[in-house]
Amino acid sequence: MTIVADHVSTDTRRAQLRSEVNLAARVTPTHYPLETFIAVNPLAGLESMPFEQAVRRAGDLYGIAGVLEETTFRDLYRAGRITNADLESTLRLRYPTLLNGEPIRMGTRVVTPFELLRADLLNGSLAPKPLRRNKTRSELTAPQVADQVDAQAAKWCTAYFGSPAAGWPMPDHHKGFYHAWRALAPGDQTLNRKVRAALRKVADRADDAALQALEQLGVADEDRITYLQAHLTRLPGWAAHVRWSAERATGVDVLDYLAMRLIYESVLMSHNTSGSNSAPVTAIGSRIPSARERAAALAQTWGLEDVSDSDLGAAARVVSALPVTARQLVWQQAYEAHYRDALLRSLAEAKPPQRDERRPQAQLVCCIDTRSEGLRRHIESLGGYQTLGFAGFFAVAIRYTSMLGGAPDDLCPVLISPEHDVQESPAPAATDAARRLRAGSLLIAAAEAAFYAAKQALIAPFALAEAAGWAAGPWAAAKTLSPLGSGTLRRRVRDRLTPPAPTVLSINDTVDLTSRALYAQVALITMGLTGGFARLVVLCGHGSVTENNPYQAALDCGACGGQAGGPNARTAAAILNDANVRAELRNLGIAIPDDTWFVAAQHDTATDRVTVLDRHLVPACHQPDVRQLVADLAIAGAELATERCSGLPGGPATPGPTRAALHVATRSVDWAQVFPEWGLAGNAAFIVAPREITRGIDLHRRTFLHSYEADVDAEGGALETILTAPMVVAQWINCQYYFSTVAPETFGAGTKTIHNVVGGVGVLAGHGGDLQLGLPRQSLTDGQSFGHEPMRLLTVVQAPLLRIDMVIERNPVLQHLFGNDWVFLAAREHPGQDWQRWTRGGWRRWDATAAPDQHNENHQEVTPCH
Repeated sequence: MTIVADHVSTDTRRAQLRSEVNLAARVTPTHYPLETFIAVNPLAGLESMPFEQAVRRAGDLYGIAGVLEETTFRDLYRAGRITNADLESTLRLRYPTLLNGEPIRMGTRVVTPFELLRADLLNGSLAPKPLRRNKTRSELTAPQVADQVDAQAAKWCTAYFGSPAAGWPMPDHHKGFYHAWRALAPGDQTLNRKVRAALRKVADRADDAALQALEQLGVADEDRITYLQAHLTRLPGWAAHVRWSAERATGVDVLDYLAMRLIYESVLMSHNTSGSNSAPVTAIGSRIPSARERAAALAQTWGLEDVSDSDLGAAARVVSALPVTARQLVWQQAYEAHYRDALLRSLAEAKPPQRDERRPQAQLVCCIDTRSEGLRRHIESLGGYQTLGFAGFFAVAIRYTSMLGGAPDDLCPVLISPEHDVQESPAPAATDAARRLRAGSLLIAAAEAAFYAAKQALIAPFALAEAAGWAAGPWAAAKTLSPLGSGTLRRRVRDRLTPPAPTVLSINDTVDLTSRALYAQVALITMGLTGGFARLVVLCGHGSVTENNPYQAALDCGACGGQAGGPNARTAAAILNDANVRAELRNLGIAIPDDTWFVAAQHDTATDRVTVLDRHLVPACHQPDVRQLVADLAIAGAELATERCSGLPGGPATPGPTRAALHVATRSVDWAQVFPEWGLAGNAAFIVAPREITRGIDLHRRTFLHSYEADVDAEGGALETILTAPMVVAQWINCQYYFSTVAPETFGAGTKTIHNVVGGVGVLAGHGGDLQLGLPRQSLTDGQSFGHEPMRLLTVVQAPLLRIDMVIERNPVLQHLFGNDWVFLAAREHPGQDWQRWTRGGWRRWDATAAPDQHNENHQEVTPCH
């Protein structure tokens, strides 16, 4: 009986520990590998909390502020980026009763409550920096041991995750992380003999080993979740990647990782001979002044004397409403209000273009990506074009295999799984061309593999340098001195060895007609394109071609799983051009004219060149239309490159279109260029509405634009899809840019110039340490000004308010995002109506809390952030 009871007790303790590990890991972000880099909110596990509370919680976990420094906000105020009107509208929103209170006398001066709070924001002593509250035993008593634990954890994570790509596999890698580590750790000669001996006695199971270590460290059962979080937040990058890997059965889970860390800590603490474990490390925080002291400091700032105690008391009661620790969040709201109010005014005041009853020359359906806004604006300026916005996977969630083979790519948002396999194969009349393409590609791949293998082998690099150095040296010099020339030469050689071959996709052969018709119906209704089709409808995906850039996937299409969107555009076009699908659509009330042809294209956002794909499939009667389209896209791309150039670090300030196109093309192939493009820096708003409300407005490539026609979505299904999928992805992007900017040490990636790539997993800043979680500094700033202004996403919707309420009510994710102020929602039903703000208590006018003269002060156009 005792043996059975002990067995049950052991199983219960193991299960309890696993449950605690899962709860602790909720605060950990998810980190996708570089090949499919997906933007995520690093505080996604805290979205059930209000944003302000989550930021404070992150401060306790990581010791970060989660917002810009107060001094930075004050500089922005002095520069005019935040105005008195912004501060007053923000304070009225937070403290409506207080700001309507009576003026207060302070000596010889009478001030309003707003003036008191503004003065405190501008002059008050700075809030203390957040302190990391949850700490490990070693952090508290032996910091050098804590650093040693981190160094060991980073070393073994690098070995396990990086070894498959490095060519030197970690021994016993196939047995999984914990078992491989357990076999190798006792042989680590950097540790002393007693520590290695203790590591040989570690339990076979990770959960048993973790339980023993927790007991040895003296961690009480009720403190275990907090203690595990303290370990997870020491190296949040590696913890995040372990969490991602655990969901994909790669031989590691969070418990394995924590067991390793806990074992090292318990063993090293027990053999720590420095004696520092008897001297606890205490954090000294700044003292926060009382409200009365803050009021007295304001009187001194204004040079007021003889301020009575009663006057100071009255002022203190006002100032006490705004805690010192809340000031940065007030600044953040005012900072955001400046942009949001200006954007909504520009949308409200814009005169919609006169409806042109003529058939458009072509319709261009672009990804909602902020960079597409510029392309749409410039192609529309040429006349005859109508543009729409839709998520760049075009509603076809596919697993795509190229004609060249290799591992298939999942081309869809990570929120969903691929539904169909799509194969690329040679066009019927292109068998010989396809054979040459395959042969040339295999030759290039074999040469690259041999060169890579030679670099990784033990002795071969020396022989390689002797054999190939005579060619590699001049080639490297050419790439450095003439990036565009070397890039052109490389492309010509590749085209010679691998001449392009016409191909087709298998979608119409492998996916049943009902499914294809459903794809088409959902896509057309969601984007609001159910009638008025042009002769050409262009489905334009996007990607980014850059050189020597580990973060290239971060510049590709997030809706396509961090890949280029060309295959999705081709797949959707093939479906919509199929006669049988069109017949099904007619039965569903969507009649596509017989002379309408869907064309796939791909926008290279680094060069602003747009390539029309599958031109061999275009009927002869549409070839002149395609030629005109190609010419116009070249003009629009050059104009967009001209617009972007002045904002690129080192770019020409006022180039012509030709020079601008040459400049961005050079940046794209320059292997030393750390600023190839800004990506989605500056993203600030997500607009769900017909193009008419934004057409003609320069939104400075800061808005996600999703087309939506409320009249064709009576049930709200399309709106629900938009808000729960593309908008959520946009919020992930927005949060990753936000936290990479405000907390770069924890949630950014440092400077590209010292990055070292770990296999295809991620990057290290230098030779070791934590895996970098977010975006590099060069994606966010040029060091002189913001490339990205850190603001929470504003979602703007034109639809019936009751319909929006219905969608939010049945989707908890939206209740969290909107209700907890991670995303702000403004809406109206028809043009000309006032914008309404969504709150948990119901809709209210967006500007209902603004000061009476707000619309007269600081009425500015929306401006770019760089």
